[in-house]
Amino acid sequence: MPILEALLSLIGPAYLAYYGFAVPVAVAWAILCAALWVWNNRPSKRQNGSVARSRIGSLVFFVFVAACYVAAHTGVYLLARHLAGLWA
Repeated sequence: MPILEALLSLIGPAYLAYYGFAVPVAVAWAILCAALWVWNNRPSKRQNGSVARSRIGSLVFFVFVAACYVAAHTGVYLLARHLAGLWA
């Protein structure tokens, strides 16, 4: 399920690029999607009784996930922006 959430979040940057929103809006979307992904996949929510991470570990994990989301969303945003320019 985590992969499906990540793939569905890529619809947002394509929409934002097609309708001409600025890059900071797409970056904010990516950070919000990363926060939602981290929240939905937290260790305390799992059924197997895994141990929770420390605050620093959680923060480092969130920064890593957010950086991955920002990179992927920026790529999709730029591709959609380019394709929208070709279609117009």
